[in-house]
Order: sequence, then C-alpha cells, then structure tokens
Amino acid sequence: MFNVMMSPCVPMKWCHTADPTELTRLTPGALPAAAPGLTTLTPLGEALSAAHLGTLDIPNVAVSSALRRLLVALFIRVSGLDIADPDAWDDRWDKLLDQGHLDPTDVSDYIARWGHRFNLDDPERPFLQDPRLAEECGDPAPPAKLVMTRASGNNQPWLDRTPQDAPITPYEAFWWILAWRQYGPCGLGANRSHNGITHKSMAAAPLRSVISWHPETGNEYTNLLLSAPHPADIPVTGSDLPEWEQATLPDPLHPELPSGPLSRLINRAAHATLTRADPVTGQITAVWAAWRSPVPTAVKEAGAKKALEVAAEAVAAAGDPFLINRSKGGPVRANHARALVRDFDSLIHIRRPGDTTKAATTPPAWIRLLDTLPTEALDRLGPIRARALACHQDKQEKEEIWFEQVTPVPVADYTSGRHPERAALVASTRKTAEDTAKALAAALRSAWNAMSPDPRSECPWTTDTMAAYWDRADSRFWQAINAGTDPHLQSLAIALYDDATRADASTPTGLIPIANARAILTHPKARRATKKTT
Repeated sequence: MFNVMMSPCVPMKWCHTADPTELTRLTPGALPAAAPGLTTLTPLGEALSAAHLGTLDIPNVAVSSALRRLLVALFIRVSGLDIADPDAWDDRWDKLLDQGHLDPTDVSDYIARWGHRFNLDDPERPFLQDPRLAEECGDPAPPAKLVMTRASGNNQPWLDRTPQDAPITPYEAFWWILAWRQYGPCGLGANRSHNGITHKSMAAAPLRSVISWHPETGNEYTNLLLSAPHPADIPVTGSDLPEWEQATLPDPLHPELPSGPLSRLINRAAHATLTRADPVTGQITAVWAAWRSPVPTAVKEAGAKKALEVAAEAVAAAGDPFLINRSKGGPVRANHARALVRDFDSLIHIRRPGDTTKAATTPPAWIRLLDTLPTEALDRLGPIRARALACHQDKQEKEEIWFEQVTPVPVADYTSGRHPERAALVASTRKTAEDTAKALAAALRSAWNAMSPDPRSECPWTTDTMAAYWDRADSRFWQAINAGTDPHLQSLAIALYDDATRADASTPTGLIPIANARAILTHPKARRATKKTT
C-alpha cells in the first residue's frame, strides 16, 4: 500500500544552509536523497519533522494550496495547537516559536496512532477518499479524470497531451485527490446511488475560483506556525476532528458542520473521489469522482431537502482562514486579468477590537495574527511575505488558468493596525492605480467610439493595453509604497495610449478623435471641470 505519511509524496526544496547531517537523519525516506539546495519527494511525516530545513516546492497552484492546508491541519494536531482557550494557545504558540521545529518524537507518536489512516488504497478507509463509490457508481473513469491539467472526456483545458488512459503515480494521485477536494468543478460526475438518491450533479468545491493567501518566510516550519488560526479568530465549538481521525465515513445525507480550524481546512469537500491501483505496478489506472453530498434539488423529501440546504449554507458561511472575505459577494475571486496589487490593500487592512467601522473585507486569519504579535516575535520570524495562489476557473470543468505570486515587500510592515500611515499609503496608491486604469480605458473607448461607424463594436485596443498597464504598474506600485514616492502612473497610461493608437492617430478618421480622447489622460481635472459647467 502507498501510505502518504511514510512514502515520498511531498516536494520539499531544502535550504542551502540546512545541516546535511540533520537533513539526512530527519528525511531517510526522501527521493532522491535530501541534500541542501535540492528538491526531493519526501514522506508527509518527514516533511513535518524537517519543515524547518526547507520549503514546499509544488509545481501546481491548486495542489500547492490544498497540500498547505493539509500540512497546517497536521501541524495543529502534532504541535498541540488544537487548543480552544486563547491564552493557553498563545502560551503554546510562543513555546513553538522558541522551539524552532517540531519534535520528531511527536510526529512519530502521531503516525503510530493514525498512520494506518493514510493509506491511499486501503479497502475500508482510503485516505480522504470514499470506498463506497466502487459500489454506488458505475464504471470508473480513466486516470486523467483526476488530473485537472489533463484532457478528460469533454473538458477543454488541453494543458498537456498525455493520453487520458495513461496511468498516474500514487504520489500524483495524492496531490490531485487533495486538489479535487478544494478546487473540483461543478457539473456532471459519476452517477452515484446512495440511500435511494441517484444523480450525477456535483457542486463546486469551496476554493474554486478564489485567491488563497499564505505566509512565506523561507522556512516551512514558521509558515505552518503562522498559518495555524488563533482560536479568537476561528473558535473551537465541537470535537473538530479531521476526517481520518473520525470513527466512520462521512454521511452524505448529513454533512458535517465545521466546528473549528481542522474541520474548516479538511472536511468541507464537495466531491468524493476513489482511485484504483494496478496490483502489480501500484500505479493508478482508474478513478471515480462524484458528489459527496447530494445537491438539494436531487432530494424529493421536503424535510431532507431543507436540511441539506441549511447545512450547505452553514458550511459555506464558515469560510476558510486563507481567503480575503468580502462583506458582500463572498471571497475575493481569482482573475488572471486582475493585478494582485489591487488586493494588497484588502490584505493588510485589519479591524481591531472596538473598531466600529464597517470593513468591506476581512483579511486571512494569519494576517490578523501578525497584527497581535509582539515586535520581538516579528524580529525573530524575519521578513514575512504573502504568497498568492490563484486559480481563475469557471465553476464548471472548462477554462482554468493557474497563477502564483509572492509579494516583494514584507506584509507586517504595512498592516493597518501596526503601521496605519503605510497602510494609508497603500490604499491611496492602489486608488491612484485604479483611477488611472479607468481613465486609460475610458480614453481608448472614447477614441474608438468616435471613429467606429458601429457604436456597438468593441474597442480593439482595450484588452491588450490594460493588460500591459497592470503588468508595468506592478513594479511601480511596490516601489512607490516601499519608498513613499509617486508611482508615475499617469505618464505610463499616456505612453500606453499613444502606443495603442499610433497606427490610427495619423489617419483622417483617427486624427481628431484620438487627440481629443487623449485629454482624458493629460488633463483629467480640467476635463471634469468642463463637464460640470456645460
């Protein structure tokens, strides 16, 4: 059996400064052999024990996001941060910061107790899978169904040309089982029959189409320590057990309501999956993907239908500790055309106790933790940047664009609670960037509308020019908030406007409209004043 706790499956990049002797002692199961500067596949347990010696190095954004949540959940259990009392939690957190690493004995003790639940192909409790699918669903799908970047069935993202029947390795299956739980699509899956309910419809996974923000310190141990949510932010209101520690499989007709950080991180999946391995090679040759709980419309009995609707709303409302949540509209969504600098303002603005202002957004839990840490702790942690993991996805299994970015500035230097002046500078610079972007788009549309014989036609300059604007504004934004200088975005917008319209600016049709629309950028205040007086 492939046991993820004891088999190489977690990509870890080891620090150049790591002690080779300690690295070899803590990661005997790594492939290839762990060494400073290398990236190796490491058993899950060993990745926890040696987390202070490296960082995760995962090639896919969705897998990276999902695996980070699993590691945080395990870290909370192994480290003893599964504490409901805030004061006791603070004391334990401080000791872990002083300690600087997990005790390998604590990791071994946890594996001795729960390691048997981490077998991918266990016939009764396969890790984070549902063995009932083999009987409750029809024939399995090819392995490509599990791998989101492969073509399978009628989906569209031909990100590679691997045949859909090509087997996948157990460690890759582990990655994508995690990704399906967090990023799986809505639409049709395997036709599952459970307790008299039969249908194919699946709901979208909880993280689909959103941006996930994680601390990045250059050390996975401190990343995990910062990622553990404080009980004041996410209180423990029940047993809060991850699925693998529960006595029974999840009940599809009675979804579990989150009762703390572990159940929020692990137990909110919308999909159930199951893999089948070749008995000789051990590679995955077939998969099932179906609904985890039926969509309410598939349930005929009114009481059961209402109960599912209420449970689904409660699970969604519980939220995730790594998202920026809006007061209206849910978490901030991923958009590959939207620059991440536009969300940095929301990331760093924190409401402190007693603040009666209505905030439009709530930052991730770890950002709020940073705001409460003493200066001495921040100094010991070093620069803490934010890693954004984003999947621009349709709700259904169609277009998917993955992107990742790490802020070039330390986040703690700009949080509104600790540095209100710098946070205000971020807010004003972001507003300037967005106002300039709106003016640039308006100028392009104005020029085109005056030139085009069809008022309904789409401006051909806007998409590429706005993409170039945000791409080039990115470095100017970070430099401006770091140095407290003018980002010079107006001159950037004028230059891009001129580049986009140059070919038409000398023609009889474009000469006057393009010159007139240019005034939106060169004389914005004068233009607004003229509008008011006319």
